[in-house]
Amino acid sequence: MVRPPRLRAGDEVRLVAPGGAASHDDAGAAIARLEGLGLRVSIGAYAFQDDEAQRVEDVNRALRDPGVRALVAARGSGHEHRIAGRLDFGTAAAHPKLLIAGTDGTILHLALWERSGLAGLRGDATAAFSTEPAVVASDPKAATGELTTGGRARGVLLGGDQDQVAAAAGWMLPSMSGAILLLEADGLGAVHVDRQLTMLRNAGRLDGLRGIAVGRYTGCGTGVLDVLHDRLGAHGVPLLGGLDLANLPVGTMAELDADAGTLTVDAAVS
Repeated sequence: MVRPPRLRAGDEVRLVAPGGAASHDDAGAAIARLEGLGLRVSIGAYAFQDDEAQRVEDVNRALRDPGVRALVAARGSGHEHRIAGRLDFGTAAAHPKLLIAGTDGTILHLALWERSGLAGLRGDATAAFSTEPAVVASDPKAATGELTTGGRARGVLLGGDQDQVAAAAGWMLPSMSGAILLLEADGLGAVHVDRQLTMLRNAGRLDGLRGIAVGRYTGCGTGVLDVLHDRLGAHGVPLLGGLDLANLPVGTMAELDADAGTLTVDAAVS
């Protein structure tokens, strides 16, 4: 496990668009938030372009630039999977930098963990300044809150968007042995959720799981909770639902306490 150095005021961070061209409005809002934290923001040369080779080059330039302390991924068109295998993993391991990316960046976080052992951060840069663990409490009133079982588990927290976790299987998905699996989804039908979770289980990609942490399954239609009960419950490990997964480290040690309704995750930075 490699944890990049924490951010400090005055550090330079690079805004890149690994998933497709960023919109100027989204980029402007991101820059304002980052500068509000005291960070200096540079913009990747191709952040507003949709060319795949240029997106890869932008990310790798940021990884190799000694002046850049972290990469911030702008929301693109959801094509992060197209470049996930072409990152400079050697540089990422030797000179670790934090990737700050939301749900869309799940496959990038998985790839950087699989090839470089690099921890990352979902969501906002605020948590990149602290080495304190993040604690998330389950909301029992949330739809997935009813999935919560009991028991405790400890392991490396890996995962995120279910669609990207499934897309990474057999390619960029790390071993889940000894891990806590993080899952959420948006806009997947119940049959789609069922198909992906069944494939991951039958292919042995979820063997050795210690626990499962579940966020929101929004816009997934009726029947999705029944599918999650059946497919996730079959693993026989502690399960904690009803979580808000924004601003959460990934690729670090976590403790899931389904009895207390909390997920505690070590910081992504050192």
